[in-house]
Amino acid sequence: MRSTATQLAAHGALDANGERLTQKKMVMNLFEGPSTVLTREDIAARTNLKLSSVCGRVFDLVASEMLTVRGTRKCAATGLDHELVGLPSPF
Repeated sequence: MRSTATQLAAHGALDANGERLTQKKMVMNLFEGPSTVLTREDIAARTNLKLSSVCGRVFDLVASEMLTVRGTRKCAATGLDHELVGLPSPF
């Protein structure tokens, strides 16, 4: 099985402390606070992960209540609503 450049880059990604980043950590690192909300497409673009990988990680993170669905945003290209996810609200 051959790996793509993106897969190899994600596999070898290190955080500021030199620790290997898992895909879940890569997703969680995007959220700076409760005001940060992103679509799955936003997350895929910022992490260079495939959308299918992002969807799986977001599903796991929402199920474990580390992220929560925080509304929708209309896609400019398709006109469809896309879920926004973010950190759970502190309220």
